[in-house]
Amino acid sequence: MKVMKCMFILLCMVTFTCSTSFCKTASVCKGITIETLRKHVPIPPAEIISMRPVHGLCEIILDINGEYTPVYATKNFVIAGEVFENRTQVTQNKISELKAKQFGKLKSQVENLVAMSYRPSKNAQHTIYMFTDPVCPFCGRAESQIKQVADKFNAELKVIFFPVHIPVGRDKAIEAICRKLTLEQYLKKDWERENKTDDYQCERGKKIVNESSTLARKLGIRGVPTFFTGNGKRIVGANMRQLESVLK
Repeated sequence: MKVMKCMFILLCMVTFTCSTSFCKTASVCKGITIETLRKHVPIPPAEIISMRPVHGLCEIILDINGEYTPVYATKNFVIAGEVFENRTQVTQNKISELKAKQFGKLKSQVENLVAMSYRPSKNAQHTIYMFTDPVCPFCGRAESQIKQVADKFNAELKVIFFPVHIPVGRDKAIEAICRKLTLEQYLKKDWERENKTDDYQCERGKKIVNESSTLARKLGIRGVPTFFTGNGKRIVGANMRQLESVLK
């Protein structure tokens, strides 16, 4: 009986200690706001989109004009930067998760702004969304391979224009939409050599390019090409190996 009683007391002590530790960890984010952060560091207009305890600190992800910025804080100080653990970017994993959720929320808008699409078969197993600019050299490098990637992985490809080379890229994007080009026609680039851009500047094309550019900024896209898979996984740049790795 004495042994059992001692074990019971020990269990209660452990439980109380764990609960107290958990409470301290869980409360580290309590009371932290944009205003409390600004007491320690100047922060432009921003929105807190995520808060969670990480190793005794409060990890805060700020949305600053579409850019996700991490800080780690208590009420007494703020640390800017990322956390690494066992060679893993803890911060970036969380940011990638949040960006995927943001893509999911805006996915219907993305679908409405698709300029052209390509489907290798009736029953595509994946979807690739490609944000691109007709005159971007890195986009051209990706475009030379993207159809083969779509064929290889039986993925439906959807192209959305986000011109970063203004005004030439914007005008060419509008032209591609107004010409109603298929993906094959777009990739051949014969239409560009006709030098008839001024003849294809329809209002529909201007509207789609304006709205897709606004949407790209909401998604935090800072350059092209940028790819998304159907579940919101983001691949930045003409990194076709990474795209293939994600599709696998």
